[in-house]
Amino acid sequence: MDQGIAALLGVVIGFVLPSLASLIRSQTIGKRFIVALNEELKEAKDSIHNKMSWVSRDADDLKDRVDPRLLVDCGGRQLFLGEDENFFVALPFWENNTREIVESISTREFKRICSEVFLIRRFVSKFRDMKLAFKTETGDPRWMARVCYQDLIEIHDELFSEWTLPQPPPDERGDL
Repeated sequence: MDQGIAALLGVVIGFVLPSLASLIRSQTIGKRFIVALNEELKEAKDSIHNKMSWVSRDADDLKDRVDPRLLVDCGGRQLFLGEDENFFVALPFWENNTREIVESISTREFKRICSEVFLIRRFVSKFRDMKLAFKTETGDPRWMARVCYQDLIEIHDELFSEWTLPQPPPDERGDL
């Protein structure tokens, strides 16, 4: 009887230990994937934030140096939205490891990361649309660029919704 229990216990331990080790290894890999993805997304979001700051700069001082058709009035400010530039955000870790990421991280984390990736791609696409507005022969390029710029603001705000920027008191903002 004791030998039967010992044999059964040996079989159970022989089956459970490798499975437990595999589970721990999988969770460790999943956590490392999340860390790597968060770093990649942080870098991409920093690029987007910097590009949005650049595009949103006041271009009043450029009026005499650039084609005025490339300047767009946005809320009383002149922005140089027609500047000939490209913008691209690379997500190599995400793109090269998608299958492993799906298998390794929780559904909740995957959804969060996936929504950020989609917002980043939407920003890059909308930025390209804004620049192409000035290369079209039809329509009003400044109106199209202004609409794209408004969309960029919305995408940026959604992407950075967890960042709460301090707002000055209403009497210092001058808009209330």
